[in-house]
Amino acid sequence: MLYLIGLGLELKDINLKTIEAIKKCKKIYLENYTSTGANLNELKKIFKKPITIVYRDIIENDETILKEAKKFNVAILFYGDPLIATTHINFVIDAKKINTKIKVIHNNSILNVISETGLHIYNFGKITSIPFNNENVKTPIEVINNNLKLDLHTLVLLDLDPENKKFLTINKALEYLTKNKINKLCLACFALGTKKQEIKIGYSKNLIKLKFNKFPQCIIILGKLHFREEEALKLLK
Repeated sequence: MLYLIGLGLELKDINLKTIEAIKKCKKIYLENYTSTGANLNELKKIFKKPITIVYRDIIENDETILKEAKKFNVAILFYGDPLIATTHINFVIDAKKINTKIKVIHNNSILNVISETGLHIYNFGKITSIPFNNENVKTPIEVINNNLKLDLHTLVLLDLDPENKKFLTINKALEYLTKNKINKLCLACFALGTKKQEIKIGYSKNLIKLKFNKFPQCIIILGKLHFREEEALKLLK
């Protein structure tokens, strides 16, 4: 059996389904390139089992874990929810192809905790992300502008490389947006869904002057606001 397990956004998000599944597993892996969360030592203390960190090359290109799961119970831990990263659905597809049993245990992720901002989930359009090397990248700008034409908000995810402790900051992302003539009212969000959560509201050119040290970070470009959303955002100011 292969377990794909979401750890949520902080330690207290770990649920009973996860504890029960881990007890059954002979090997446990931690995917550590699409997001960040509790550190390895903290997880080892909770689960009381060895945990092996795996990066993109193993998750996306190696069949070792799937082959192991045909013989015994294996778990892959993911920060947030296990299926938010589009590449992770490959495990579900490939496991079924070789008749390996698979179970997904969901948890909190950025896609549900953005409601902490007071914005309505159904008023969001297509999600986009800004990569590190973005000088000639135009897709995020196209997505934002298309959403704005439909009066929809845009969740903008920021590139990260946990293996090398490298994160695209909100400040760098706002530089990219303003350079591409996006100066809209937006939210700068830090550690959403955790006790360290912080949300700042302002226009891109003003928020860019601030410095933020909490991670993970994301930006929400605001579309047309429902009157209840306006009320909620006033509480942030």
